[in-house]
Formats: sequence, structure tokens, C-alpha cells
Amino acid sequence: MSIDTAVIMAAGLGSRISEYSRDAPKGFIPVAGQPIVERSIEILADRGIRRIIIGTGYMASEYEALSSRIGHVQIDCVANQDFAHSGSLETFLLCARNLGCEFLSLESDLLYDAAMIDRALECPFPNVILGSGRTGSGDEVYIQTDDRSHLVNLSKDRFSLARIDAELVGICKLDRSVPLALEAWMSREGHKRPAGFHYEEGLVGIAGSLPLHVEKTELAWTEIDTLEHLARANSVIWPRIASASGEPV
Repeated sequence: MSIDTAVIMAAGLGSRISEYSRDAPKGFIPVAGQPIVERSIEILADRGIRRIIIGTGYMASEYEALSSRIGHVQIDCVANQDFAHSGSLETFLLCARNLGCEFLSLESDLLYDAAMIDRALECPFPNVILGSGRTGSGDEVYIQTDDRSHLVNLSKDRFSLARIDAELVGICKLDRSVPLALEAWMSREGHKRPAGFHYEEGLVGIAGSLPLHVEKTELAWTEIDTLEHLARANSVIWPRIASASGEPV
């Protein structure tokens, strides 16, 4: 069965790039004249995604307005009312817990080569976490896998991992069991809602019971959390993406 649903996590405050986020959520930061979340929506729609659930929080009305402007794909906004005091895992669970189908998940503040979505969709494993080689971005989340390329651990502290096999991109393909497994893990560990964790910490929590394949790619991408990230996106990452895809720089 082909995947036709995606979740975009977009509730964050964007406090590290307040020069932009004081006026709009991070997903509305423009690169090459287009808000990065709108580019993601176009990429997803081009690949058969017909429903996108956006987990909102900070300046949620901007995403509500966006959903009313876009007519070629169904966009549903799900508000995380506790966005200021919870983590992205709470946003993820609010969006995904009742889907009952396979889906893509991604973060709203990503600029990436569209072929990354193809890579995730075409990967034969039911649960796929995209990883990359070394980026030097300065805000890396490092991934440790086992010898079968299954997720073992991840951390921003590289010295807390036994080895480093990839960096977390922020794009996943997940099956319907993942939200249920996350809720079961939280219950076992005594974690309360709203969840105060990042969604990737939840993935580590369930990795021991549910194989999560890490698919490594060298395609260009960056998260945009700071002005330095944005400068790198414009000067380094976008030219690489445009060159590979034939898009105008």
C-alpha cells in the first residue's frame, strides 16, 4: 500500500532564530523566495501525499491560514496547546496516535533535497529513519546503530555514544505500530502527558522492541534553527540542492 499521509511537526517557539520567529513560525523562513514548509508540502504532494497533518503550537494561526490557501492537498492542523512546556514527542503523538496507517514524519524547519523523500518511501523496511554523513552544522544529533543498521541510540553529545554511524536528518517513514509503541513505552517508564521529550528520544525508547532502520544518504539538507544555519542554507545547501535538481539558484 502506498503512503499518502504525512505529519509535519511545527509547534516550536523558534527562540534561537527570533529575528524571524517573532513574526512567523520557523517553517515560514524563506529560502530561494519560498517558505521552507511550503516547499515541503509541494515535495510531499508531488509524491502522492494527499493528507498532511501539521502539529502546531507557536503562532498556530499562520498554519491555519496556510491550510486554507492550499487546495491540492488536504492539510489538517492539530494544536499542541502545551507547546511551550512540552517537547516534539507530544506534538508527534497528538498528530499520529489515531492515524492507523503508514506515514511520513518530518520537521518543519528542514531544507532538503526532494530525493530524500523518495529515499524514505522506497526503502523496503517498514520503519525508516533518514540519516546523513557528517554535516559540520554545529547542531548535530548523532546516531548510533547496530551492525544491521538498526537504531541503538542518538545524542547531541557524541561522547555519550559507543560509535557514530550517521547524523539525524528529521525525516522518517513509520508504520502504524509506532505511535502505539511510543505510548506503551511512556506508560512503562512512568512518563506523563504532555510529553516533555523530543520525538527522537521516544524513538530511542522503543528501539529495543521495534526495529528502526537507519537509512544513510549523502544528499544535501540542513535544519534551520539559527541565523548561522540560515546563512549556510542560502550559501551552501540550496546551491547544492538546486544543482542536483536543476532548480534555479
